[in-house]
Amino acid sequence: MIGQAYSMEAEVKRSMFLLGVVMAVLLAACGDDDAATTTTVPGTTSEPPPATSTTTPEGSTTSEAPPTTTIPPATTTSEPPPTTTPPPLFTTDGDFFPDVLPGSEGPNGSGCITGETILGDGVWFGYVEGISGGTLTFDLACFFTGAAAVTAATEDGYEAFDYYIRNKNPKTYSVDLAPGAMAYYVNGSTIELVAVGAGAWPNAASFLACPGEWCSVWLYVNQGKVTELVEQYVP
Repeated sequence: MIGQAYSMEAEVKRSMFLLGVVMAVLLAACGDDDAATTTTVPGTTSEPPPATSTTTPEGSTTSEAPPTTTIPPATTTSEPPPTTTPPPLFTTDGDFFPDVLPGSEGPNGSGCITGETILGDGVWFGYVEGISGGTLTFDLACFFTGAAAVTAATEDGYEAFDYYIRNKNPKTYSVDLAPGAMAYYVNGSTIELVAVGAGAWPNAASFLACPGEWCSVWLYVNQGKVTELVEQYVP
């Protein structure tokens, strides 16, 4: 019985010990209600999901707008057109001979030396030796007046009065009459200039025998053509 009583007492003590352990566990569980609890679900993780990307289905294309490039408008510089100086318009003023013009170096008009194979723009004295189809054969000469006439005549061994003509160069020029050109002939009765169309020149009423060796005239040349022809009276 003693042995049996010992065994029962031991069993009671063992049961009480287990009961105490269970109570301690229960009390511990109740004391942690405020603590954060982590529930782990099998097969899941607590890490944040990876970033997702949108995949364009195979075979489809995504049209993206090309980058915009702003090109500044072309800068244009407005330059003034080149200035073209028209040739001077030489016209008669009704006198028997023109003034000494710039560059003539002594003779009246534009001078008597051109240095060219053609007669350029200007006012030229000489002799119309022939005319055919509106083209003149012109012998260029020098016509001096005033002090220049005295100087030129003295150089050549002559005496000058109101004018002096020098013609040492036998060269002639072919010069065309311009459309609408005018001619002025010396009236044989009044010794005045009479205007006619170039088509009516030479005129039988002229004091001069033109064309010919003594057909003294002034040619007003503009843009390479004779726009006016004026006979020169020489007593």
